Amino acid sequence: MKSISFKLDENKVVNTSAWLVSLIQFANNLNFFDVFKSFNLKMKSVNYTNLNRLQTLVTSIAMGYSYTNDINEKLVPDTTASKLLGMGKFPDQSQINRFLNRFDETNIDQLEFIHHTLFMENSLALSSKDPIIVDFDMSGLVAGGRTYELAEKGYFPGKRGEKGYQLSAAFIGSTAETVSMFFDPGNTSCTSRFEDLLKATTFKFKEHLDKDNLIIRADSGYRSFDNIQLLKAAGAKFVVKGFSTQQSRNFAKSVQKHQWQKINIQVHVAEVPTSTDLRIIVCEFIGKDGQIKYSHLLTNIKAEEMNGVELFHFYNKRQTIEAFFKTCKEVYDIKNLRTSKFYGIYGFLWLVFITHNLIILMKSTTFSSSKLQDMDIQTLVKKLGSITVRVIELKDHIEIVLPSLSELVKLFVEALQPKYTQLGFHDLLNTA
Repeated sequence: MKSISFKLDENKVVNTSAWLVSLIQFANNLNFFDVFKSFNLKMKSVNYTNLNRLQTLVTSIAMGYSYTNDINEKLVPDTTASKLLGMGKFPDQSQINRFLNRFDETNIDQLEFIHHTLFMENSLALSSKDPIIVDFDMSGLVAGGRTYELAEKGYFPGKRGEKGYQLSAAFIGSTAETVSMFFDPGNTSCTSRFEDLLKATTFKFKEHLDKDNLIIRADSGYRSFDNIQLLKAAGAKFVVKGFSTQQSRNFAKSVQKHQWQKINIQVHVAEVPTSTDLRIIVCEFIGKDGQIKYSHLLTNIKAEEMNGVELFHFYNKRQTIEAFFKTCKEVYDIKNLRTSKFYGIYGFLWLVFITHNLIILMKSTTFSSSKLQDMDIQTLVKKLGSITVRVIELKDHIEIVLPSLSELVKLFVEALQPKYTQLGFHDLLNTA
């Protein structure tokens, strides 16, 4: 058997992630990080500025790192990526931890402003002439293992009795863009953030609202009399699921057998006459226990725009926001809280929402004529991001040499080559 020996590479070959450097280059071309310069936090800037620290967090999120210690192990050695951001190398984990721990309420307001500014400058939805559908929802984050600031017991599916937080979000399913978010202790009800989500949404989509082209979609947790009145006062169209199952059963009693419309063998819907200015769509379905159950929808969308069957399908498309929360937890790993400080977690989540919109924008522009546009975030971040590539620094530009291992890499190279001049992307088969 042949012996094996190990030695250091004297050629000083530099490696990087093609996914990361392409995203940074895309951000630089947009002047994406310019607005981050307004962020103000008192911390010594001997080697790194607040901008550098924010850039480091954004890049770590874009790479799907689960913990801040991944910065030391995976990001700091990537000097190609850091140089594109004007740094010799990325700051280490300890500096990022101190940075997050110093966040306060003012910094959260600053990050909200950064998100809003970038959204208004780059949003795909804002330029759309189609109706804008914004979903509201809340998802819990469990804080286990140590004392977390302001963590409280609340509703966490499968985690009864645990303490944690509630993340409220407004999200556009058609473009997969984040609109706004709020972060609260675990005992906060979703309805308490409804007005804030509504204000943030209508502020961004004022023109669509004026043209009667904005629709809010929300589940039963948001169905309260006050929230319905807020929606009416805002002038938005809406579809909200009713809260009371008893009320749903009562509505169903008034439906004649021939009035039920078939969705499938297990689901039927019917519209219930009402004296109010809202339409009521009652749904009859077979539950997991095999019993007949009922639910209902409340809407101010006119029948000529959507009938009962269409409203049923329209409401169920709000699964896009549920998929977004899943992406946040499984790809951006927000379930692994980066600090025990409340405002540090809050600020990190704002950076997740900001980074997500950047990735979505790149997918929809740079990859617009490629199959990569239809790929999910997990494939781009986890699979493409994990591919290490060789860097060749030439006088006028940098060449990124990728191994021709898969169809994914070939699609990536093909998508980028016509669009990038400073960075050259090649696969090994083409450069051999």
